[in-house]
This record gives sequence, structure tokens and C-alpha cells, in this order.
Amino acid sequence: MLRDAVAAMPWLVLAMSRLANANCECGYSVNKTSDPSFAVYTNLLENDFLHIKTDNVTEFGWRAQEYNVSAEDARGPYGKEFFIENIETNPLKDANAWTGDSDHGGDAGLQLWVRGDHSHGYVSGAEMATVRNDTLYGSYRIGMKLSAESGTCGAFFWFYNNSQEIDLEFLSHQFNQSQGAVNLVLQTPQSVIHGYDASNTSDFKVQSLDFRPDERFHEYRFDWSPESVQFYVDGKILQVMTNNIPTMPGRMFVNHWSNGDPKWSAGPPERDTSMTISYIKAYFNSSDTAQNDEYKSRCANFDPSKVCQIPDQTVPPDGSLGDANAAKTYFFTQDKDHAPGQEVFATTNGASSGVIRLFGAAYLPLLVALVSCIVGL
Repeated sequence: MLRDAVAAMPWLVLAMSRLANANCECGYSVNKTSDPSFAVYTNLLENDFLHIKTDNVTEFGWRAQEYNVSAEDARGPYGKEFFIENIETNPLKDANAWTGDSDHGGDAGLQLWVRGDHSHGYVSGAEMATVRNDTLYGSYRIGMKLSAESGTCGAFFWFYNNSQEIDLEFLSHQFNQSQGAVNLVLQTPQSVIHGYDASNTSDFKVQSLDFRPDERFHEYRFDWSPESVQFYVDGKILQVMTNNIPTMPGRMFVNHWSNGDPKWSAGPPERDTSMTISYIKAYFNSSDTAQNDEYKSRCANFDPSKVCQIPDQTVPPDGSLGDANAAKTYFFTQDKDHAPGQEVFATTNGASSGVIRLFGAAYLPLLVALVSCIVGL
């Protein structure tokens, strides 16, 4: 079967072989872990932050957030405040490289800063949200290196409201000399009842990691379907949750913050500290009627050969240990004609990267054997 053959190939071979016969007119697919079926996603958003230099992340599908929350509302000894200037791009100096010196030193990528000066009663942090608010079931992925300074929370999450939310949250005070942890959370009506504290619900898991998330870049991912949310790190499954699965469309968020709460973020840190993002990739379905209609027009007769396989990241996307190509990951948006008829934003190195807007349809699980069928359109 194609699924078995593809699984045995390196990501580059996988991409080249699968894409040779498809221009992705009918979407993008990822295999499920529990059975021989796969899901088709018809929208795509990709950001290669190793090669992006901008003062305006909206060009790449994100809006920097600026607001504040009082200590009382933040439920900590300090308030939180978020500023646009705490989000900085720091691309590689060599636009054709995947590792090396960055524009202003340190790790290359998108930096989200938490500031060390909290003498005014607020801790200054960073947050951004997708321009699109129609994201539904899909596979959401981020290459990220967390802060090494104890006392912050770094998060990659999807949000509709306080009772429908999918979170990957990292507390730097949980990192020890050789290991770390990630908090896997579904915010549900039960967590709202418990004062927005999901730790008292069944949809909260502290997952230990056999590495420190602040030492190297790793890929963190969640695949969301109507039946489950599956969490991964570097392509390996960590946890599957099957209750209280969100059903509404929303936005993706990334943030880095502290409020000094000893039960959560701890801190705050005494010096400026950042977490750094090398890429974000999301393959998802849309709730927007007009985009669904456009997808049906583009893929009028569903053809599995026009669905592109999403390569899995199975090793840390990090070039710091001497492998110059380890940080190189595949982007459909850098492969000519693999986002047919879509709106593409260019990166600073001239490659076809940035944000793509494909047109969506409802969640579409397909058995590999049913390759000639169209389901749910």
C-alpha cells in the first residue's frame, strides 16, 4: 500500500515521489496513527521564520497582539501586558542557508520576548494570532526552542473560546538538568467550572520529555479530528484525547508570558528572555462557505492523485549539532505549482514561502482503499 511505502522513505524522497504526481488541487493528507485511513485537509498556512525579516507579521498571516490584563484578572501577583515590539524576526544572514549566523545574534527565527523589568506591576510579553478565524480540523505544527530562563510560559494553541481550546504549554521552571515537560490541555466546560483551571479535569496531561525544550529546536504538533486530538513531538505520538473535542472554528495563537503565579508560570524572570520559532505549518479545513465553494470548483471531481502527502518531521529540526541540513524542512509553498491558484506571500530570500490560502471543505477521512470516492463534499 502507498501508506506503507511512503512511511519507509526519508522526508525528501517522500515529498519528491508524492509530489511528482500531484499539484495538490484536492488538498493535503496526513495518515492517522490508529488505522489505515488518512485525513484530507484543504487549507494551508506555512511560515519559514528562519528566512523572514519583517516589522509586520500580518504580511505572513499573523497579527501581533497588544493589550494588558490586571493582576487580579491574570490570577497572579503580577499583571500581564503584551506589546508588538516584543515580537522580533531574526533571520539567518545567509538567505540560502538553514543554519549559521543570524541577523542580530543568537538563534535564528521569530523571537517572542518576556521582559525582565516588572517594577511597575506588569510583566511584558508577546502574543500573536492568525488573521484567519475559520480554522477547523487539521494538523498544526511548530518548530520551537523554549526559553532557558525559569519563570515563563510558552504556548502554541488553537482557540475558539474558554471552553473550546487546544493547548501545548511549556513552563520553563519544569525543565531540569536533562529533561523537560509539556502540558497538554483541552480547555473545556469542566475547566471553566473549575475557575479556568484545567488541571482539575481529565483533559489535562503533564507529559515528560527526555530532553530539555530550551536546548534545541523540536517540532510540536497536534492533529485534531472530530473524534480526537493527538499530540506529537518530532513525529512521535505523546498523547491521545477523545473527550470534549472542540467543534467550532477558531484561530491559532502563539504566546510567551509570565504573571509570577507559583502554580503555573512561576517567576517572573529577572532578565529579558525569548522563545524562538523556526517555522509554523498548519494543514486544516475551513468553516468559510465561500472558500469551501472555491475548493469544490478546483477539485470538482475528487482525485486522490491530486492530494499531496504531508511529510512528517521525525527528527529535531535543529542544525546546532553540526548537521547543516537538519533544520531544513519541506514547505509546499516553496515547491512550484503546489498551491495552484492561491495567494502566496514571498519570504525575504525570494522563495515561494509565507502564507498560502487554500479553500476548505468539511473534515474528510478517507480509507486508502477508497481512493476513487469523494466523501463529504
